[in-house]
Amino acid sequence: MTQRMIVQMGMGIGGTVALAAERAVADALARAQIHVDVPFTVRLTLGVPEAAQMDPSDLARAFSTPDLEVHVVAGGMQVPQPAGDALIVVGAAIERFPLTEPVTD
Repeated sequence: MTQRMIVQMGMGIGGTVALAAERAVADALARAQIHVDVPFTVRLTLGVPEAAQMDPSDLARAFSTPDLEVHVVAGGMQVPQPAGDALIVVGAAIERFPLTEPVTD
């Protein structure tokens, strides 16, 4: 893999792991826009409190590249609530690696 071109972090909070992960990805993508006309490989790493509950294939639709690697690792938080259900906090890191060298003028 070539040198990493951009990395961005995001955080999401929700009542389920899937919702919190979706929000974390959206949060990171909102800051990770880059306007370079080269194809990218994207590596998404999610820190999830209950990693076994996460289906990473649900997040692929958020990316415009077919070259997506998703890694789910132990992390995030579960914040207990008085009503009984916990709020889930998920962290997301998005890394982009150009498949070719960008052309500069």
